[in-house]
Amino acid sequence: MLNAKEIYVRARVGVKRGTFLWPSLLLVVAILSVLTLSVVDAESAESDSDEVSLAKLSGFITLATSYLVRVSHTEHQDPQNTGKFTYIAYLDEDLPLDFTHHKQKAYNLLRHNGAIYSMALSYGRNPDEEVLEAIERSVAYLKREAIGPVPDVSAAEDVMDDQNHWQDLPTIPNLLAAWETKGMTGDQDSAKAKLGGAGLALIALVSMEQITPGVSDMTYLRSLGEFIKYMQHEDGSFTCRYIPSEGGREDGWTSLYYPGEAALGLVYLSSMETDEVLKQKWINVAAKAIMYLESIRRTQELTEIESDHWALLATRQLLPLLDQKSKEYWLVYDHGVRVVKAMMAGHSKQELKEESKGCFTFDGRTCPTATRMEGLIAALSFVRPSEMFASDREDHAETLLDRMHHDIKLGISFLIESQDTSTMHNMHGGVPVRYPSANSKAMEVRVDYVQHSMSAMIAYENLLKKSSAKGRMLGGLSRVTTGSMYGEQWILVGMLVAAIAVVVLLTTKKREKKRSKHV
Repeated sequence: MLNAKEIYVRARVGVKRGTFLWPSLLLVVAILSVLTLSVVDAESAESDSDEVSLAKLSGFITLATSYLVRVSHTEHQDPQNTGKFTYIAYLDEDLPLDFTHHKQKAYNLLRHNGAIYSMALSYGRNPDEEVLEAIERSVAYLKREAIGPVPDVSAAEDVMDDQNHWQDLPTIPNLLAAWETKGMTGDQDSAKAKLGGAGLALIALVSMEQITPGVSDMTYLRSLGEFIKYMQHEDGSFTCRYIPSEGGREDGWTSLYYPGEAALGLVYLSSMETDEVLKQKWINVAAKAIMYLESIRRTQELTEIESDHWALLATRQLLPLLDQKSKEYWLVYDHGVRVVKAMMAGHSKQELKEESKGCFTFDGRTCPTATRMEGLIAALSFVRPSEMFASDREDHAETLLDRMHHDIKLGISFLIESQDTSTMHNMHGGVPVRYPSANSKAMEVRVDYVQHSMSAMIAYENLLKKSSAKGRMLGGLSRVTTGSMYGEQWILVGMLVAAIAVVVLLTTKKREKKRSKHV
């Protein structure tokens, strides 16, 4: 027969076991939930990444980089235009390498600057002396042949019909612009400075500074920023061109892509700025530009909105610089979401996969798909998990992030297939205007086709690497498409529950030790 003390002790043990039972079960359930979701997402990742591997992306980037290096003219190849790119070539023709006699009929300074930007991205992932030399040549060409002061045409007595006449005029203080001239472009138009040219020049020059500081001093860079501000109106809109022969700021033509290029250039400039007052000025001008775009795209149908990838690239870097509680932040954010939806509104998931094979324009063109990839991948950094996407082409809604991941994977796969990997004609790494290329015209390779495709691949490679690292941090979660609305949230909830269970267990154990001393 048990005495009173033994009965009390056994009762205490029973209570202790019961006390430990429920937090122990809670901990087991939480751990199993995390592991189960990790396995499900890992399997999903394996399926999603079948078509796009890091090896394929790396191969594409390596070939595209080598192409841009080959078409960057050395002093031996082109003594008069060292640093210029071979603007157009063809997959079915030998790539010209001697430019002492071979002259290009056309050139575009904005695409020259874009090529510098993408080569700098490539150099950042894999520093290579040959790539750096090509970047340096191209930057030197930009500064030597294009960037110059802005004439004050209000000081001219007569209308200037000679494009060289304006060079004798006094200049507007503290302004520099990126000029396209007859000698550069090969056309008969008068010299002009484009808003987008200044924005992309800033991107190219700051990219160079991030590799080799001191190539361009801050005064030089600020003068390009001042030109962009000079071209902006009170409502945030811009005059897109400055043409001395037509009276200076020329408002007869607009580009809705230039504001995004200008905004991105200013954000790049702000990253280098040492003066806090000036830094905020560049940010304000950039935000004002995006907010103007928001005001005109707010009421447009999605199919009418330009696929403005430059604005999305600017938004990605601009949002962290804005106060999240401000009206400006949410106008910039809303504009970004609307442009993202516009990029995907013209097709269903099935149409993109089965009919166009990942080409967003359904006509085989590579460059429009590449720019959309750049924009969509950039937007993954700021689109919120709660955003939804619904289309007239489908009978169900889904999270915007899930739809973005789906379409990005198909677009990237299409671009990978389009790249020339043969050694014929020394054109390996080139990306044709259309894929499949049915004729010689469709085999045209322009420098921006390669540049945009390579920039998209580098961005997607970064995405996959970050997702893989994030998966390892979550204990095995290796999902590439990180936009699931519920998967990661439930994993985090499971981890939180597990942490609570551990705290309860430790607290209970500590209490039981104290109680046992009094038994």
